Amino acid sequence: MQGINYTRNAVLVALCLALGINTSAIAGSFSRAWVTVERSGKISKAVKRAWQDSPLFPELIAKSTEKRLGSISAHDLEKLIAKNPDSAAISNLRWRKLFRLGRANWHQDFLFLYRQTDDVELNCYKLEARYRLKQDTESDEREALRLWTHGKSQPKACDTLFSIIRKKGLITKEARLRRIDNALENGQLRLARWLAKPLDHSAKKHINAWVQARRHPAKFLTRKGSDFPQWVDMAASRLARRNPDQLLSLIKDRKIQDSVRERAILGAARTLAINLDPAASPLLKMELPSHPILNHWRVRYFIHFQKWPEVLNAVSRLSSEEQKEIEWNYWTSRSLAMTGSPDLALEGFRKVAQSNSWYGFLAADYLNIPYDLSAKSRRPANSLVSDVNRRTDVTVARLLFEEGLTVMARRQWDFVIGRLNEEEQKAAAILANRWDWHSRSAVTAHQSGLTDDYELRYPLAFEKPLRNAARRHDISLSWLSGLMRSESLFMHDIRSPAGALGLMQVMPRTGRQTAKHLNLKWRGNRTLINPSTNIRIGSYYLAKQLNQFGHPALATAAYNAGPHRVKKWIPDSTMPLDVWVASIPFTETRNYVQRVLTAQVIYEWRYNSAIRRLDSVAAPQITKKH
Repeated sequence: MQGINYTRNAVLVALCLALGINTSAIAGSFSRAWVTVERSGKISKAVKRAWQDSPLFPELIAKSTEKRLGSISAHDLEKLIAKNPDSAAISNLRWRKLFRLGRANWHQDFLFLYRQTDDVELNCYKLEARYRLKQDTESDEREALRLWTHGKSQPKACDTLFSIIRKKGLITKEARLRRIDNALENGQLRLARWLAKPLDHSAKKHINAWVQARRHPAKFLTRKGSDFPQWVDMAASRLARRNPDQLLSLIKDRKIQDSVRERAILGAARTLAINLDPAASPLLKMELPSHPILNHWRVRYFIHFQKWPEVLNAVSRLSSEEQKEIEWNYWTSRSLAMTGSPDLALEGFRKVAQSNSWYGFLAADYLNIPYDLSAKSRRPANSLVSDVNRRTDVTVARLLFEEGLTVMARRQWDFVIGRLNEEEQKAAAILANRWDWHSRSAVTAHQSGLTDDYELRYPLAFEKPLRNAARRHDISLSWLSGLMRSESLFMHDIRSPAGALGLMQVMPRTGRQTAKHLNLKWRGNRTLINPSTNIRIGSYYLAKQLNQFGHPALATAAYNAGPHRVKKWIPDSTMPLDVWVASIPFTETRNYVQRVLTAQVIYEWRYNSAIRRLDSVAAPQITKKH
């Protein structure tokens, strides 16, 4: 409920301001003091008196400084940052100031404050400043050209830099053609046409060929493919989706010129394999050039159709490094078991089963051996945990989290983790777990190497509302917990790029409809930020998918990709669970299903101190529900 506390405090302070009440009288809570400074831009005497000795005082300084950032010199800001080295909020003022300086063309001050970053706009300002101050180098020229030749439109802030390098003659015809190709690869047709304006007719023909490859792939393949071989793969792939029979006929009848026929077959084979089209089989058996997507889907295709000798052959065509990966080791062993080589299969399964993962559990089930969920990684000494706990920057992160300022707290935590070595990061993960800061416990334990410390990585978060939801909908508590972990990593206030909100990442439209069905009061997006309400809505939707599809793997996939897609993926006849999951066409959904069901096994152990095997939490066969 951290975010709810902050919202309530913010509303209280805002109401006091509106009514003319002195907010310093209610400044006993830091979040209230922070909102007061955020509203006024100043630290009152009362707030200063109450908070100047607190580790959180720099957060108030940062907020008040942000309000008057335009009047602070670069040198004074640098001093402020140096004086408060443990505050992410004050450190971040550097970037805010840099944007202001760049837009105002204060080149010397900009370079004085600048630190290395991946931000495109800031790097454009940096290069512009160096050119203006005659400090540019050959390395700067290369970086400027790299930014210019990007396949998408860059921020408007880069226009001045691009004008400078254009006047210096750095944008040659070759550079322009390179950017046109990059733009087309990113589907930026308008940008490509704009870039071609200063060039001769050949550039326009180049672009028109790309358009034809996308819109009329059959015509392109038979008429222009040999002139523009770089677009043949794309055209064949698009035609394979629209009319695979036509494409196969063009290939069979040699209507595609020999010089690009192999490229067309490559595009056709890849797309047909992903679509699990039976016609892909002869193409996949051909000796085609190596392609990362095709190489993997060649294996998945034959797994789907359970053609085990072909699976072995397809795995052998992966790189030596890929063949060592646990996923392909499992399928090699599975194929050996199905083709009459049990001894070799057992040896491979034993290696895979050492991993507590989706494939590790599958291998252990095949061998009928126990899972070993005991932690092998070593936690740091208690003395180091105590040392990390005493750090000011760590204290700031904890206090912000306790105040419900979760976005600020996570930003501070990331700032801290960047300053710690691996052992100190492990100590930080232990501390986060003690504070019930579940998201930071899980992610920091994983990052620091405590990958099998399941107390830290799979905390029992939001247990009461999860238990209530599991009981209400008669679904597994461990499944619900594993899905919530995969959706939000326990961050109740998180929002996805698509707009999904909260612990179970519910879309607002779905949330509103479900809330109405459950007779829950709908208060807009705030409803989905509330952990209990979010879990009620998300669990109802998950139970609905289970009722529709009958298998937790299908329901999990439907929760992620949508039930309309899963309906298309259901096999006509019974299929092994591992085979069905391996042939899910969306990488994100495939990994998601594996992650959720693996987490379910671990959560069964966390909740009940007893191991429940994967083949018992999810039936080992997928069958269409009638």
